[in-house]
Amino acid sequence: MKKVFIAALLFVAIAFTVANIKNTPTSEASGKEQACINSGGAVRMSACCKSAGNFPNICLVGACGCAPQHSHEVEICECPEGKCFDGTACV
Repeated sequence: MKKVFIAALLFVAIAFTVANIKNTPTSEASGKEQACINSGGAVRMSACCKSAGNFPNICLVGACGCAPQHSHEVEICECPEGKCFDGTACV
């Protein structure tokens, strides 16, 4: 019984470690987040195509235009009216 408890405890610890690594923002995402804010945009979540990562180029048609079953939640930069995020800034 003691071995089962220890094994379960180790499993939980590993699961938390993996989850934290997966949810840790990369320097690329952090840089794009700051670029968004610096250029007047606001960071928000949106459903985009599964092939799109955080902060996709919204100036191109299609990055966030997939059907729900082919989409997932990513961070995007919502720019002021008349501008779009090109992957580096609101332009």
